[in-house]
Amino acid sequence: MVKYKEDIEKIEQEIERVMLDTKFDKYKIVPHIARWAAELKYKEETKDLLDSERINKALHDVLTGKVSIEDIKNLPPLSLRKKLNLIETTTTQKQQSKNVLDSIIEIKKDKKSKK
Repeated sequence: MVKYKEDIEKIEQEIERVMLDTKFDKYKIVPHIARWAAELKYKEETKDLLDSERINKALHDVLTGKVSIEDIKNLPPLSLRKKLNLIETTTTQKQQSKNVLDSIIEIKKDKKSKK
C-alpha cells in the first residue's frame, strides 16, 4: 500500500504535463477515464485509494497509454460488474457463515463428549 501511495504522489506531479501534451480530445475521453476509475475501484491494489487519487490514477493511465480507450470500451457494463461483486460477496459471506456454524457445532460436540 505504501508503494502505491508513492506512485500516486508521482502521478499527481506528472498529470498537468501529461494533460497538456496529450493527443486525445480532452472532452471526449472524460467518460472513458471515469469508467476506468470505476474499474480501479474493484482492483485489489487500488480499492483503498481515495476517489480523487483513483481518478488521478485513471487519468494518468489513459493519457500515458497504460490503458487504451479500446480496452476500456471492451470492459463489461458497470452495472454487471456491481452485480458480479455482490454475488461474490454474498457467496463469500455464506461460506464464512457456514464455517462459523460448523465450528460452533464442533465445540458443542466436544463439550458433550467430555461430559
